[in-house]
Amino acid sequence: MDASDGTRPVSRSSYSNGSEEPLIGKVNDEGGFQYPRLSKIRSVLIIASLAGTNLSSSMSHGLITVGIPYIASDLLLPDHLLLWPSSVAATENLSNKYLSHSLASGCCLLIAGALADLVGDRLINIIGTILLAISAFGSAMATSGFSMIGFRLVEGIGVSMCLPTGVSVITRSFPPGRRRNVGFGCLGLSQPLGFSLGMALEGVFATAPNGWRYGFYFCAGIGLGFAVSSILTLPKDYERPNFHWRRVLYDIDWIGALVASACLGIISYICAVLTEDISNLYQVKQIVLILIAMILIPVFVFWMDFQETRGKPVLIPNSLWSNTAFVAISIVVFMTWGVLQGSELFLSLFFQKIQHLSPLETSVNLLPNIFIGIVLNVTTGLIVHAIRVNYLIVLTATLAAVSPLLMAFVDPKWNYWTCAFWAVLLGPVSVDVVFTVAHLLITDIFAPSTHALAGAVFNTIAQLGTSVGLCVIAVVSAAVQHSSNYPKDSPDALMSGYRAAFWTCFAMMVTTVIICSVGLRNIRKLGATTTENWS
Repeated sequence: MDASDGTRPVSRSSYSNGSEEPLIGKVNDEGGFQYPRLSKIRSVLIIASLAGTNLSSSMSHGLITVGIPYIASDLLLPDHLLLWPSSVAATENLSNKYLSHSLASGCCLLIAGALADLVGDRLINIIGTILLAISAFGSAMATSGFSMIGFRLVEGIGVSMCLPTGVSVITRSFPPGRRRNVGFGCLGLSQPLGFSLGMALEGVFATAPNGWRYGFYFCAGIGLGFAVSSILTLPKDYERPNFHWRRVLYDIDWIGALVASACLGIISYICAVLTEDISNLYQVKQIVLILIAMILIPVFVFWMDFQETRGKPVLIPNSLWSNTAFVAISIVVFMTWGVLQGSELFLSLFFQKIQHLSPLETSVNLLPNIFIGIVLNVTTGLIVHAIRVNYLIVLTATLAAVSPLLMAFVDPKWNYWTCAFWAVLLGPVSVDVVFTVAHLLITDIFAPSTHALAGAVFNTIAQLGTSVGLCVIAVVSAAVQHSSNYPKDSPDALMSGYRAAFWTCFAMMVTTVIICSVGLRNIRKLGATTTENWS
């Protein structure tokens, strides 16, 4: 398949029999679209703009994580109004962070992705970056808890617009090859880097009177700068001569998107509530919500089949679930994101509650996972096209499984460098590689005209994995802690719960290794160069 026959170059995956075929046979629906000719400088600016937007969004998460005690104190904000588990907890409560943001982004991801594919990813991305800057500035100016929650909602909507469009802008700007691979790697790098910068900034500013606001002002300035950069550098959207805004009503599977978003929102909320206290499961309203979510799942499947049979727009065709590679990579993303968030949360609690370190000292102890993230994300983007992907994912998943295993056996009296350092270092290695590989694989599976939706699907799976995985890990930890023979809140009781959490993470990663070995065994290479490279 080449440009001369009127088809678009597409990413290809090398199979074990030596043939090279797209993961789904029909991949050309762009009518001979040609990639833009971009200089190296323009390519760097495009990737930097997209990654910078992700960085500013993740930075606000770091600001919230460290600054939430000061924010809650200044704004008289009750814990239950920000009910969401954080990846790094600076307080005792496991679920007191930012439910409003997560619900907004989770519920809007699929809709934003489908909308971007129809009206243009550049437009949606720029609107999203502007919303991120507005939300950061508004958070800095917030005078009440409800105004803070409102601006977190705005940020969640902005994130849902930026994440999927970042994927589609990269795939339509760069043909399969090193630039695209590095682009995905930088998107992955920007998130942990931004989170760490946010924690560091808030650690410096938070203790000053109203100091927590300075970090949000800084974040707003960065967000505004990247919004301007996106306006100036992102390539124009596809020409759509027959487009009319009425098509927004008819060419998007709105019912499917709303059903999926409602189900995901309910599941995320239930997970947050259960993480707070497992006894909440027995409340009538939680039971009703669980029943609604259980009903919505088969409704969504039926609606997808109904739409596909009629030849109407389909959000996620049921036929995709017969693709072994798609199912396997979806489960891998789901599991690895849940394990990463759970491991980092309980590592943070171990440092603070067992070893009695300050939040700032805890942040310093967690820095190695940022350094390994920088190295692996960039390296994966540079070499993924040249190595066997199935072996790479199995290897990194195995290394990541070592992290919770070490912490399951750790002695709190041990020096940081003896065990905890290696657990922190190895914890994110699987996620850092899977981020790039999963984007390459999922965009290979989805038709080129739906790559924003493909990005939305990836981020939805990752967020759902975070919610469900962290909920399961926290519930197991709490159950073991409360059933121990030690006093309920004693360090020994806490440590027994933490060990159970790490054993759960280890079991999940072993399951991931098995799924990788079986489900991805025929996928050898992704992101191979077709028409360009950095040289």
